[in-house]
Amino acid sequence: MFELGKIELIKAVIHVLDANFETPICSSFEVDADDSTTIGFIEHALGSILDSKNMQWSNFVEDSSPKRIFEALSGDMNLFMDATKDLSYELFKLIKDNPDISSGDMVFALFQMDEAYYLAGMKYNYKTMLTRKIEAIRDGQSISIIKDASLFASNRHKADEGFIVHLMHMDIALLDKKYEINGEKEFYLKEHFLKCKSNFSEKEKLDIFSKVTKNIENKYIGDDLEKKAKIKKAVVDAVVEDGILSVEKALETAFEETDEIKAIYKEALSKAGIENEQIEVSETALKRKFEIQKIITESGIEVKIPVNYYGDPSKLEFVANGDGTVSLVIKNIGNIQS
Repeated sequence: MFELGKIELIKAVIHVLDANFETPICSSFEVDADDSTTIGFIEHALGSILDSKNMQWSNFVEDSSPKRIFEALSGDMNLFMDATKDLSYELFKLIKDNPDISSGDMVFALFQMDEAYYLAGMKYNYKTMLTRKIEAIRDGQSISIIKDASLFASNRHKADEGFIVHLMHMDIALLDKKYEINGEKEFYLKEHFLKCKSNFSEKEKLDIFSKVTKNIENKYIGDDLEKKAKIKKAVVDAVVEDGILSVEKALETAFEETDEIKAIYKEALSKAGIENEQIEVSETALKRKFEIQKIITESGIEVKIPVNYYGDPSKLEFVANGDGTVSLVIKNIGNIQS
């Protein structure tokens, strides 16, 4: 594993992987060091892989053609152009053989960071956009709107898919997507191109944690809104400094009053492989998933309540009525907006 530091870009090149052609269109020349637009774009793009919540740390688990190319490049940086062309042909074959995989432009960058060398491959998938077409005709010129899939969206530095490989240790920062291959949705870079093994991404860990927690809620808590809110509050309280969710801390407090359910919750988290994880969680994701408890009545009334209101009788109270219904009392409201 490695962290983003000061980047010194050494070489870069762009190749076209368009399945409408029979072979990739490979550039014969590296990106000009004086091309500030392209160089600036690439330098910003490198951080998009390491900063992505979908990034997975990966390692090679078997020999593969890309791994051999990386090893050769590690021994001789002058092989950069040949290496990127070879990688492009390997990836292009995968795209041609599997129509579900998007065509795109492949940006390769050789760079140095903290005295170590890295090769990045960043794929920008084609997205059909509208642009202007000016066509010269006999009596003047015609201007029309046409569809074009070869345009980069303005300032869209974030790659759709890609990888950064530490050329000495062969650690991989991987940004991958699932496409249909042989009838199954699979991560194509990990399973069919690089042939590596990955840990969960931060987004995957949070999704797994949320799913396990909700399953336990539904099975053992049922419709008890106060207990559900307490579990969500335990998760919010388990977020320590810098937006890190401690799964172990959430486990200790979410079901602290019921040892049996707590043990089941712990086993479920362990089977999911995240029992001891520290999960990076954005403020937006935390609020969306855990800070608000939504209540919907049988008549369709919907109320969203901050979980920290539960257990505070000065703000919220559930009153059991004699006829078996429940009244919700929201107290001390200073201002109402619609």
